Amino acid sequence: MRTSDPKIDPVRGFTLPRELMRSAPRDVRLTRGGRALVAVAWLLAIAGITSGALLYREARRQADAFASFDRGAVSTTAIVDRLWRKKGDGEPAYAGFHFVVNGERVEGQVRMRTSAWRELRVAGPLGVRYLPDEPDRWAVDGARDGPLAAPVAYVVATIPTVASLLCMAAVRRQRTLLSEGRAAPARITTLKKRHGSHGATHHEIRYEFPLLGGGMAAGRAAAPKSSVVGSTIFVVYDPDRPARNQPYPFSLVTPFTAG
Repeated sequence: MRTSDPKIDPVRGFTLPRELMRSAPRDVRLTRGGRALVAVAWLLAIAGITSGALLYREARRQADAFASFDRGAVSTTAIVDRLWRKKGDGEPAYAGFHFVVNGERVEGQVRMRTSAWRELRVAGPLGVRYLPDEPDRWAVDGARDGPLAAPVAYVVATIPTVASLLCMAAVRRQRTLLSEGRAAPARITTLKKRHGSHGATHHEIRYEFPLLGGGMAAGRAAAPKSSVVGSTIFVVYDPDRPARNQPYPFSLVTPFTAG
């Protein structure tokens, strides 16, 4: 129920925002940022499920193709023509080779596992399997090629899905706290500069606020631009767990006001 007169906190003597004077549970709605985060969460969930399904299908297709190749392939010995490494991450190792099928020379090059590549010598032997009817389809012993592992599909699907759940959890936390929480004035006690990754910096405030039943609780949050030690802000906290608190206004949800 909405009151017509502002409520004065008996401990600090500060006026609470009118929209926080409603008794719990309050009606809340998403802010523009909240709606954007929910949209991102849905996109991440769809991307995770779709990419996972596509990769799993591709993994099955590759596994079937490799199994079919293994059933029809025959073995021979190729001759190593060239060994080299490319510049880049890990300096990948490559081998160029040739082998002869029915009097015709078949040439190829392949990326090798480093351990197998170190055992090779130019003009030395290299184990190869190929399809008699399609000699250009071959597989080299020690090569890095192979079918896509099915677990990769699950990993790819899990990462954006977990990110989606974290986004929704952030919205739910703010929604629950603003709907069920209790408002109180808080005094900023500390303003600190924090150093993040890549040289980035941000400011953090620490604050304390009175509890309705007596005593004090504390919290910390990213600092608004106007933060000054000793100044007053407003927080919303969980009456059952005062350590669960957040400065008001929230970024993702706001009290619903008719009209």
